[in-house]
Amino acid sequence: MPVSHDTAVELVRDLLELQRVMKRVTKTDAGQRRLNPTAIALLYYLDSNGPRRATVMASETGLGPSGLSRQLAVLDEEGHVERTPDPDDGRAALVAITERGREQVRAVVEQDAQRLAARLEDWDEDQARTSRGAINEITTVFLSSLGVERTTSCRDQPDREHEDRDHADREHEERTAR
Repeated sequence: MPVSHDTAVELVRDLLELQRVMKRVTKTDAGQRRLNPTAIALLYYLDSNGPRRATVMASETGLGPSGLSRQLAVLDEEGHVERTPDPDDGRAALVAITERGREQVRAVVEQDAQRLAARLEDWDEDQARTSRGAINEITTVFLSSLGVERTTSCRDQPDREHEDRDHADREHEERTAR
């Protein structure tokens, strides 16, 4: 049976709330970071996807050309990205993450993982894996509906996603059986 309109409305509200809260948490937890969340997301994107033309980056990230240009200028100035001629078209440039940029991504992911673990201190591993599975599932559905492939590390872990779903299904069956 398809999702009802009421459930779809509830999901939209839940996702908007999550988005709002994530922005607030990101600002609160940013601490002394020199780079803003958008710049960090671009570094993560480049680390996951390899060098890209700015036009492709704008299309795949949803950033407008001027906003992307400003972000890339800061990242370039900080030594986190570099531009090289596109081997397929010497008039165009490819933007690539530098080793310094990769170090920044690793540091931010580690800091954020520690902060998230602290916020989820009352959760157990099963709750975290179940939530991760649900987030990945809805993300995959949205990306598929856009005709876009996954660009994060999750794309290389389909078996893990199935494991997470299988684990969540087993957990549900156990609770139901009780």
